[in-house]
Amino acid sequence: MKKTIINLLSYYLSLLLLFINFLDGQITGSLANTGIFLKNLQFDFSPVDEKNGTKYYIEIDEFNFGFSDIFIDQRQNSKAQLISTKISGPNLNLNGFKLGARVFIKDWVTTEKIKRLEKRLSIPRKAINLIADAVDIYKLDMTEYPNSLNDLYIKNYLDLDREPFKNQTWTYSLLLPREIIAHPTHINPIPKTQPFVFDWHSRTFQLEPAHDSLYNISETFWDYALNIREISQIYSSKIEIIKYPDKTNFDFILDQGQFKIENISVTANPENDLNNHTRINLANLVLEVRKVAFLGNLSSLPKVKHGEGKFTIRNFEIKIPDGLKDEPEIQSMLETLGIWNNELKVRLIELSINLMNEYTGDIKFVLATPFLKINIDGDYSLRQDEIHPEILLHKMVVKIHPISLGVRKWIRNWEIGQGKTLNRQGATIILKLDGPLRNPVIHDY
Repeated sequence: MKKTIINLLSYYLSLLLLFINFLDGQITGSLANTGIFLKNLQFDFSPVDEKNGTKYYIEIDEFNFGFSDIFIDQRQNSKAQLISTKISGPNLNLNGFKLGARVFIKDWVTTEKIKRLEKRLSIPRKAINLIADAVDIYKLDMTEYPNSLNDLYIKNYLDLDREPFKNQTWTYSLLLPREIIAHPTHINPIPKTQPFVFDWHSRTFQLEPAHDSLYNISETFWDYALNIREISQIYSSKIEIIKYPDKTNFDFILDQGQFKIENISVTANPENDLNNHTRINLANLVLEVRKVAFLGNLSSLPKVKHGEGKFTIRNFEIKIPDGLKDEPEIQSMLETLGIWNNELKVRLIELSINLMNEYTGDIKFVLATPFLKINIDGDYSLRQDEIHPEILLHKMVVKIHPISLGVRKWIRNWEIGQGKTLNRQGATIILKLDGPLRNPVIHDY
């Protein structure tokens, strides 16, 4: 975020100085308001060369973009040139935005299932291909088939100490000259995965009928829609520039800034198949900044003097289509999170950052979901130099409260696997962090 602000600031300063350089002497100017305004925009498009029924549309109830309260003042003496500017903007207000399409395409749910299937089987597929090549050479040399992978390994036809055989989520058995089988192990992320069979006579991989049928992807009409009730943006800033013969200093203050989205929804509906309806809803997203001050010159990285910022997301929901809920990875995730209605919900994400001066500040973070709550609270120090810029955490307290049984079980299994026990107060895990943000020291761990 800081890098983005600095890039925009540098661009703005460059344009301002370019304009000022064309003028010599004292300058005073102002502009009350300027911008673009649209109301009740509607546009529909139906391509001629596509299947009958395909169409696209966009609707906007109201759009307002512009700047206001612009003021510029330039004064010059024998030593330096002083430039002062104030501006409100860019300000944005977008109400009743709708963007949609009805298109005849392949079923994206089935396409996603195929991608996940191919990813799950990529390791055993590669391993079996290597085994098959090794068996061919072994059979040619020994005039018989190997009984197991050990025969291939001991006689140096196959290196089991390298990938993909080092991956212990699969084991392999030889039933030659009939088949080679890959079996998921108990540490496989999806232990319910069916064995993967390679038919030796046809030299092909045998998929289950349900998986094999996936590759016959049908096409159908899909209705996609993006609806936004309101997007608003307000900024108010001022800049003072002192231009000397050998350098240019500036002081930038963002008095107020807010970007807000109210009630956004994305839907995807296949024709005649409501079970695979997909929906994403976001009730509220807000990014706010206040009294953010940068001080520096155009030849070096500016320093942040102070500022406040808050990022908030409320009531974020994803409705997973029925066609994907039974995918092993998704099913495992839903069971762990204790989700039984295919809807992933996040009630609140809130990050607050306060920089009191150019060296110290505090951070607060809240995550609230039906399955997990996280609170982070602490201080930080900021080292702002061009050689070793760094953020250091101080007395940072992390509270993790698992709600669902699946999350509690997952954390406990992780503790057993790591041979550690996290510090707790009741059911809440308490961790304390200090040190560099990139690699903090975790106490009580």
